[in-house]
Formats: sequence, structure tokens, C-alpha cells
Amino acid sequence: MTVTEPTSGAVEPAEKLITVTIDGFEVSVPEGTLVIRAAELLGIQIPRFCDHPLLDPVGACRQCLVEIVDDGRGRGMPKPQASCTTAVMPGMVVKTQLTSPIADKAQQGIMEFLLINHPLDCPVCDKGGECPLQDIAFGWGPGRSRFIEPKRHFVKPLALSPLIAIDRERCILCYRCVRFSQEISEDYQLVLQERGAHTYVATFDGHPYVAPFSGNIIELCPVGALTSQEYRFRARPWDIEDAGTICTLCPSQCNVKLTVRDEQVARVLARDNPAVDDGWLCDKGRFGFQMISSPDRPTSPLIREGGALREASWDEAIEIAGSRLRGPRAAALIGGASSNEEGWIAQRLIREGGSEAVAS
Repeated sequence: MTVTEPTSGAVEPAEKLITVTIDGFEVSVPEGTLVIRAAELLGIQIPRFCDHPLLDPVGACRQCLVEIVDDGRGRGMPKPQASCTTAVMPGMVVKTQLTSPIADKAQQGIMEFLLINHPLDCPVCDKGGECPLQDIAFGWGPGRSRFIEPKRHFVKPLALSPLIAIDRERCILCYRCVRFSQEISEDYQLVLQERGAHTYVATFDGHPYVAPFSGNIIELCPVGALTSQEYRFRARPWDIEDAGTICTLCPSQCNVKLTVRDEQVARVLARDNPAVDDGWLCDKGRFGFQMISSPDRPTSPLIREGGALREASWDEAIEIAGSRLRGPRAAALIGGASSNEEGWIAQRLIREGGSEAVAS
């Protein structure tokens, strides 16, 4: 009789690794990894517009074309392939624009195609100086264009929402904003209207794009097609300073980056911390900074006397507040919109003053 000891649990199968060669360097990656991600592990940057690690791949812009070389066993591709939609295969040999004239020529052709209808208005575009289209055009684009035909025109800028302006002439149809609306925020409001050369981004019903997370499409846009109504024409990258901090407008405490000019906050951007927020911000956290410099914001303490408010010094206000928070009858009620730090400070003030009446 054979007795088998029970196992403590199912054993996870080992992750299957696939070895590929990119620009002469070998790398082993998990099965299903996209070629563009494998190249990133080697430090090889392939230009792209539609690709984003948090969005499903679609291969809309085609800027990331690479050459997949025949390895002698008939596993090559006859034409350049989009590295953002092509998964690695065992023994695959890939050449990027750095080592392949074919891939380099294909990427130059795509850039020329993307700029056919682009207005080339970098000097007046809010994205100027921090625009991926600018950088990639300089790095991988041709020196001149063969197209002399008239460009397409739209009325601009239009208010896509009370917070976002859209300039459809600059749009390169990368599909990022539409994919965010459908895959991430799941409000399903943004779509591509019309077809072919007449395609443009809009809401499906023509109404303003109002959603709790709509401001993320401003950061997702790789060109100046989607811009913040509040930040338009406010600053250039060389005029500003960035400061990392934490959003305190709700307990989620998302990581943010403040854009500061002339000692005033001009905009709020997401700061990468996947463990907290995946890089997405709500509109309250992104646009709520305007309250900081609001003319209606009190700039000094106010004390109520006889039904009216009067200005006071900080020393006087702190003394009065402290005297009223001492004793067993003092209590604090912390709202759900307060941060953890604010709640901790409030309970400490009340308890050290002699009260245990703290509710949350």
C-alpha cells in the first residue's frame, strides 16, 4: 500500500520564457510579450504614438514599424511589422530603425504621412517643447515632404468639454483618447466620427465630454490636439518648474506633479506610482488646484464676534481655537474627503486636549 502525502496547494506552472534577438542582442521575455516591450528591456527605444502600456494595443499610428528578419527557417516577415501589436516568437530576429534601412525608411514614410494634414504650428502650440511628435519628427522623420496638396481644416479650437479644448487639425488619430474612454474610464463617450481622411475625434452624441476622469486624455495625447482650457497659453517647458507631491483632495492620495510658474501652480500632472493610482487622476485632483490662487480664498484667519467676522492675527486665532478644543466636551468629526494625515492630526489635537470623543 502506498500512501501519498497531501500537497498544501496547487503548484503554479513556471512562466515560459522566449528568447529573441533584437538589433543583435538576445533577451528572454515571457510568452506573449510584445516586441516593443522586449526592445525596452534592452534599452532600445522604438518611436511610437498610439502605444501605451496601460491601453490595449491597436497599431493605429504604425510609427513603430520594425523588420522581422528571416532566421533561415522561413519565419521572417516580408514587410515591416508594427512592434506594438506583434508578440515575440521563439528564435525571432528583429531589426529596429537603428540597424535596418528597411525599418528606418518605413518609419520615415509613416512620419511623412502623419504630417500631411498636420498644421505644423509648433510656435503657437501648447505642446511645443514637450511634444512627442516634435521629437520623433526630428529624430526619425524625413527632412522634407513631397506633399503639396491643401491640408484639411477644422474650426478650432473647440470646447470638447468645459475643461478641455480640442484642435482637430493637430490630431494624428492615434486613438489613445478614445481607447481611454472605452477601456479605462469606461464612460464610452469618445469615438472616431466619419471614415478615412475625414475621421475626427468627437463624442458619440455631440454633447460635451463630461466624466470624472476626462482630464487624463490631455496627458495621453501625444500632440497638441487636446489641451487644458486652464493651462492654454500659460507657459512653455523652459518657463516652468516641476515639484512632486501628493494630492490631498481625497483619501486616495494620488501621486501628482505640480507645474509651477512665477511661484503659482499652473497645472497638475500625474506622477508614476502604479501601486497607488496607475498614473490616472480624477478631474478634481487635476483641475482643483485653481482654488489655491482663487480671489475668494481667505488669506488671514477670521474670528466670529457678534455674528460678524473680523480679521485676526494667527497667534490670536490659534489661541482662541486651542482654548475651545480643550476639555472633555470637545469632539471632532472627520469627513470622508479628508486625508489620513488630516484625520490623524485632528484626533491627536482632540485627545491631547482631554477628550476621547472622536468619530470617523
